[in-house]
Amino acid sequence: MLKALLHGKLGRVAVRVDEDGDGDTQGTASDGLTELEDPLTSMVFERLEYLPAELAWDILRRASKPLGEGPAMPAVPPAGVPSWSFWPGLRPGDGGRNKRRVEPDVLVSWGDTLLLIEAKHRGLQDPAQWVEQIRAARAAPTHTEKRLWLIAAGGIVMQEGHGHLERVRRALASEFLGVLTIRWEDLREVLYSIEDSTIPPTQSAVLRDMAVALEAWGYRRKAWFSSLPAAAVRLRSEESMSVLRTWRI
Repeated sequence: MLKALLHGKLGRVAVRVDEDGDGDTQGTASDGLTELEDPLTSMVFERLEYLPAELAWDILRRASKPLGEGPAMPAVPPAGVPSWSFWPGLRPGDGGRNKRRVEPDVLVSWGDTLLLIEAKHRGLQDPAQWVEQIRAARAAPTHTEKRLWLIAAGGIVMQEGHGHLERVRRALASEFLGVLTIRWEDLREVLYSIEDSTIPPTQSAVLRDMAVALEAWGYRRKAWFSSLPAAAVRLRSEESMSVLRTWRI
């Protein structure tokens, strides 16, 4: 969450203070923090930056789905070392609505590829915002010729996915553009599946932190009623009684 703090994305956060030096702190932790999307963005994507480049790419590729009939992320990551930027202030591109600057959530410059990540927590993903951010990224001379992938992480993508993709392509007329979506629940499952595999403990700890952060924001695994211990005992008892009722003496 350090990036969110440094970029002023935490709002008014209550801090615990040890006023008399006895080790006891007063006050409460950040109220409503898990209602905010910028700390969630920070908790998840900061930690991706800590991982080896190949593993970070694999996580994004496995968790993402193409929008409409667009292409999926390639299995092999780009060459080179990725450079991660959080909430970079970009100059608006041609035809942009913003006059001063455009601020995507995450920008990853990776060899001949550029990842532009727009993260939402519960809110609607807005294709007009995607276009604005892509135009601004394209306006930067270092990004002009790169293959650009826009990743809409979280939030609500309206069912007319094909329409969204065509709208973005019409506005940008770019053949180097891929549009992907990531559901936070899908990302969580990918993290757990990789954590269960044979990876170094330090990497496993990073993945676990990301999954726990997603659950703290409400993206938890669903527990079936029958899987709860008390319910399971009750169901087994009721099943046994139903069997007994079928017996004939």
